[in-house]
Amino acid sequence: MGPDETEPQPASAIEAPSETIGSEQPAEDQRSDIERERDELKAIAQRTQADFVNYKRRVDGERTLIARSATGNVLVRMFPLIDDLQRAVEALPEDAPASWAEGVSLILANMRTLVEAEGADAFEPAPGEVFDPAQHEAVYYEPTAAQPPGAVVSTVRVGYRSGERVLRAAQVVVAREAEPAAEDG
Repeated sequence: MGPDETEPQPASAIEAPSETIGSEQPAEDQRSDIERERDELKAIAQRTQADFVNYKRRVDGERTLIARSATGNVLVRMFPLIDDLQRAVEALPEDAPASWAEGVSLILANMRTLVEAEGADAFEPAPGEVFDPAQHEAVYYEPTAAQPPGAVVSTVRVGYRSGERVLRAAQVVVAREAEPAAEDG
């Protein structure tokens, strides 16, 4: 063999070094791909978990709101009954049997206790209190100098609220400016 000629080498000997270098690179790429995919799946799992926690919190809040609303609806339907019982107690004749009067009063007290146990409180605006349409319902405007215009003169029917929510507005008489007396001249 001459100086320009090289001895033929087996194919496996020639490819071995490049195969070793080539196999390390794909393994490193494969590892980084797996780590990237793992990180993506972990982020998806964390977002899904956070979404589920938020969903659960929202559903619990909605459930509470629905229960409060249902309770409020039942209470609103009971208020006229309480009003009627109150009028019955006030109108009891003097010669009514004591047991009958006590029974009606006890029913009224039990209904009021039930309403309070469900979180509703009766409120009665005081004379002179400023009329608030969110809490009061004006049934009459009375010309008077005893109260400033726009103030409550008297309460016709008590109101009820549960926390900050008004279940039934109080019916009130509202003061308006007294009309000057007409002078004959």
